[in-house]
Amino acid sequence: MESTSPPPLPDKTAPPPLPRVSGSASEVRSLSRHVCPECGGKGEWDPAKKQLVCPYCGNIFERVGPPPLKDAVFERDLDLAIAELGVRASTIDTETRSVQCNNCHAVIVRGADTVAQHCDFCGSPELLDYTEINSAIRPESVLPAQISKEQAYHSLKAYLASKWFAPGDLKQRNMVDRMHRVYLPYWTFDSSAECPWTAESGTYYYETVTERDSEGRTTTRQERRTRWSPASGHVSTAFDDILVSGSKGLDGELLVKIEPFPTKDLIPYETTYVSGWQVEQYQVPLVDAARAGFGTMHGILQEMCGREVPGDTYRGLQIYPEFSDKTFKHLLAPVWLLAYRYRGKTWQGVVNAVTGTTAAKFPISPWKVALVVVLVLIVIFVFIGLGGR
Repeated sequence: MESTSPPPLPDKTAPPPLPRVSGSASEVRSLSRHVCPECGGKGEWDPAKKQLVCPYCGNIFERVGPPPLKDAVFERDLDLAIAELGVRASTIDTETRSVQCNNCHAVIVRGADTVAQHCDFCGSPELLDYTEINSAIRPESVLPAQISKEQAYHSLKAYLASKWFAPGDLKQRNMVDRMHRVYLPYWTFDSSAECPWTAESGTYYYETVTERDSEGRTTTRQERRTRWSPASGHVSTAFDDILVSGSKGLDGELLVKIEPFPTKDLIPYETTYVSGWQVEQYQVPLVDAARAGFGTMHGILQEMCGREVPGDTYRGLQIYPEFSDKTFKHLLAPVWLLAYRYRGKTWQGVVNAVTGTTAAKFPISPWKVALVVVLVLIVIFVFIGLGGR
C-alpha cells in the first residue's frame, strides 16, 4: 500500500556565514529579518502553527508587539494614484536584479517578477525591500496563509478522487512531485455607481390564430406575441473589493476556480507572514487591472438594470454608469502550487492557502469516456425503439 503522506521538504542545515563581499552598484541586498535566536537561520511562516518557525532547528518565534489590526487596512484613491504615478501606473518593472543573500552572501540574478525566493545556494528565504527595488506600488495588506503543506497535499488528493472521469489508478498514487508556497499579487477596487438605463419593455399577449390542417379542417391555436414599449430607470449601488489578479504566472482557469479570497480578513502588510514564501511582484499594472475591475462592475450593472426592466422580456438595454469614490488596494494572497506526474506527463494543481479551495488539471480516462458514449447510445436506441412501436 502506497504512502499518502506528502513528500518531505529537503533536509536543511544552517550554513556557516561566509565573509562579507562587496557588491556592484546593481546589487540589492535581501532583508535581514526574522533571524532565529537559537541558530541564526531565517524563520519561515508556518500556516499550521500560525507563527514563524526556524526550518533548521525547529525553534518557534515569539511575536514581538501586538498583531496588526484588521481594520487598519488602507485603501488609496484610484484617480489620484494614476495621476501621480503617470506612466508607471500602466507599466511593470522588467529589470533584472543582482540580489545578495544576507545569510551566505552569494549574489543571485533575479527577475523583476519575484520579490521573495529561497537562495539558490544556501536555501535561506530571501525577501527584498519594496522601497529598495523602487516598486511603483507596494502591497499594503496581506492575507496570512492558513492551510499547511500537509493540508494542501491531502486536499489535492481528495479533489482528484472526486473526479469520476480521472483514471482509477490516479487516485491511489502518491504522485506529488513539487509543492511551492507562493504569495500572489492582487488588486481590489471599490466604487459607488449611479446608473441610468433605457430599454424596450416587452409584455406577452396571446391572439387566436385560425388555420386549416392537412385534411382541410379549420383549427385554432393561441399564438404568443410581444407588445413593446419604451422603459427607463435608474440603479444605485456600491461595489466593494472587486478582485483582479495581478499575476500572469499561474493558469488563469485554475486561479478563477480557487477564488474568491476572503478580503475581509486582510491585515496590514508585514514581512512575518511572507517569510519563507515566494512572493510574486505584480505583472498586471494598475491601469490594466482597473480596466478589468470596472469591466466586471459594468457587467454586474448590466444584469442589475436588466432585472429592473418591467414586463416579461426586454431588448435594446443601454446603461450609462457613472462611478465615484473609486479606491483600490494592492494585496498579497497565498496559494500552494502543486505539480504531479502521471504516466510521464506533468499536471498542475493549486490550493487556496486561506480557504483550502482546490483545483487541478487531470488526465481523462479514455475507457470511462467510451463507457459513457456507449451508455448514451444505448439510451438513444431504446427511445427510438419505443417510439417506433
